Amino acid sequence: MSSINQIFNRFFQGWKSHFSAILPHPTEAKILMLYDDKNSWFIPNLCINKDIHPSNFGTIQKVIEQELEISANILYYAHNYDDKSKCE
Repeated sequence: MSSINQIFNRFFQGWKSHFSAILPHPTEAKILMLYDDKNSWFIPNLCINKDIHPSNFGTIQKVIEQELEISANILYYAHNYDDKSKCE
């Protein structure tokens, strides 16, 4: 890795992409919910340490399939960009 890339990676934090998935049951009116040690239920979610544009369905589908070890189809998406530099 070049020294410029090393400096850049050291001082500038990269983008992260957060995904949440509503995964319906194939035959019943249910969705997959997960449970944590804080007695909370939640839909599956994951964070990837790179910027993935919301319209890049192919990449998002691959990430979800790899991370959750399931087969997935994207039927709908919603997105939000958070610019931490504009937060007070």
